Amino acid sequence: NYTLRGITVKKIIRKILTTACCFMLCMVVFTGCSWLKVDNYKYYNAIVCSIGDKEFTKKDLISAYNSYGYQYYETYGYSLEDTINYTIGSMVDRYLLVEEIKSNEKYALTETEQLEIKAEVFDYMQDSIFTYEEQVRKEWGLTVDTEDEEDETESLRDAEEEYTPSTYYENGIVYRVEDEDDDDPIILDGTITMSTHFSKSMQIVTDKKVSDEAWTRYVKALQDGAETEGRDTSESAVLLYEEERLIETMVNNKYLEKYKLDYYATLPIDTDAVLSYFRTQYKKQMTTFEADESLYHSAMEDASSDYVYYHVNSGNEYVRVKHILINFTDAQKEAITALNTEYDIEDDGSDEDEARKENAVYQAKLNKIIAQTTSTFEMDGETYTWNALNSTNGQYSIWEYVQSQVTASTLKERAEQFNKLVYIFNDDDGFMNSEFDYVVNLDTNITDQMVKPFADGVRALDKSNGGDGEGSMSYIVSEYGIHILFHAGNATNLIDKNILDNDEELLRLLCTTYTTPESNKSIFNYIWDKIDPDSSAYDIKSQADINTIRTRLKQQGVEFVYYEDNYKDMWE
Repeated sequence: NYTLRGITVKKIIRKILTTACCFMLCMVVFTGCSWLKVDNYKYYNAIVCSIGDKEFTKKDLISAYNSYGYQYYETYGYSLEDTINYTIGSMVDRYLLVEEIKSNEKYALTETEQLEIKAEVFDYMQDSIFTYEEQVRKEWGLTVDTEDEEDETESLRDAEEEYTPSTYYENGIVYRVEDEDDDDPIILDGTITMSTHFSKSMQIVTDKKVSDEAWTRYVKALQDGAETEGRDTSESAVLLYEEERLIETMVNNKYLEKYKLDYYATLPIDTDAVLSYFRTQYKKQMTTFEADESLYHSAMEDASSDYVYYHVNSGNEYVRVKHILINFTDAQKEAITALNTEYDIEDDGSDEDEARKENAVYQAKLNKIIAQTTSTFEMDGETYTWNALNSTNGQYSIWEYVQSQVTASTLKERAEQFNKLVYIFNDDDGFMNSEFDYVVNLDTNITDQMVKPFADGVRALDKSNGGDGEGSMSYIVSEYGIHILFHAGNATNLIDKNILDNDEELLRLLCTTYTTPESNKSIFNYIWDKIDPDSSAYDIKSQADINTIRTRLKQQGVEFVYYEDNYKDMWE
């Protein structure tokens, strides 16, 4: 099946457009390949298959391969021969389904939808010209100096990615969240009409000389493709051909999008698939971990990137933790290394090392280095530099500021407050937008996955070690810098195994337990996104419709003919 799993329809369209357009713009690059032969009109227009009067050419097949067929080879490991054959099958299936959808009046495109497609095609063509502009500036040694690019200043840290749940739970029932277009709306300002075609007069000029050269290169790439295929190479002809090709691709994808959304509108939520997946994973882990607890500890090493469903000693072995890392500078790291060398400290956690660190002079010198730690960050559109631990010139230190902002009484609210500060101050790229919090074991006999000062600091926070427990904070110093720690709760089993077969209660727990205390992603949605039953159902539905179309056409005497001799060179 030609559908792509786990990607929104709009993203599929853009992915297909990008790869398809590369075929046209970069065809000249590939003319040395065995299956792209310069100036061979017959080669590109050779018929590879036909359905009645509809014929598909070698050019159609190459475009289909570049758009989606290559995935069979690169992602799924098919041989090149199987890849080409599957691509032809997908190309034919896609055509049959789109033609069937077009014949249904309820999927007809409105004039507004057609204009939006045209506007997006024009935007894509302009973006292609901008790509050439970047190339020209680089070759000419020019600095970028346009208003748009001046405004695009790079943020100091990653922004928090917003998660939109696929489903929501209400009164014991799971409902599908209506699909909303997360792209910026296309603004039709009246300059694009059905009779308008893309031309140089529409080009966005940033620097006239650069823009003119970029335009020349863009048109030349289109002309090279046209010449190779034996088409008209005039500027107006190649621009019109490119525009119409892109519009056809986007129109077909728009029909598929409407067909898919119409199917989803009536598709019930497959809660049984999620419950079955959870039960399978829970039972599998329970059997595995109870037989060999070392396997549980190995699983917990990856708990910040994957969900652990069953905990052998629930709530008593691992702590979930958030943190803000304020990096040491290279100069600080070098100074600490030199200091440790001076006092023969290897930082290996040995008793000898720890004893040497107790030296008062060593501690004084170390604290002096640590006291220099600062962080530059953005807040409310302004850039600041604060000391990590010590207030200066009447300013907060970062540690003081974090304490002043995390004031709520519940774990969820405190986690939300702390999480906002992560995206202001944190220097640990691996923690930004991670699906789960880090975990630290409480048993010091188990090898730490975190550096020792970090792990020891988290253990000290935990209530089982006489600390304050979930929602509490502290800071520690490691070889990387200063970590502000937040206790996000102990790792516990989601359910009591006695309710494993209780559908209603299990569903409620899956829908009301979240990946982290502050997250809006429930465990139900985590599993739902992972197994993607909607896409599986759609694949089955669309393939069934295609099979029905094929059967009907054959009953009507329509022949499906494949001319392997015209395309087997693509794998030989």
